[in-house]
Amino acid sequence: MTNDFVAANGSQEKPTVFDARFSRCFHLLYFVACRVLGGPERAHDAIEGCWLTASRNPPRFEYEGAFRSWLVRILIDEALVILRSEAKSGIKHVPQSVPTEENSKLQTAVWE
Repeated sequence: MTNDFVAANGSQEKPTVFDARFSRCFHLLYFVACRVLGGPERAHDAIEGCWLTASRNPPRFEYEGAFRSWLVRILIDEALVILRSEAKSGIKHVPQSVPTEENSKLQTAVWE
């Protein structure tokens, strides 16, 4: 089995490449965040946390799919942190349905 990223010599992804790949994954990340968090209210917080965590020391991935998988795992961790902090503080949110593609585009415009 081979690794999907190049780990030799501590290779890191260039910031411009990382930003481009991250932006291509935005809709997937938004969808997963909405599903994990139960609605769109805190999805952007989870995505922002994902970007901060992932951008600190991103490895160089040979394949886009490996990069996407790595990001989704980080995003899920960030979303779970949000859920845990809400559970500790006693905040309760009523789950909402995941937004349609049209609503997602509107919210993406606000994000950018």
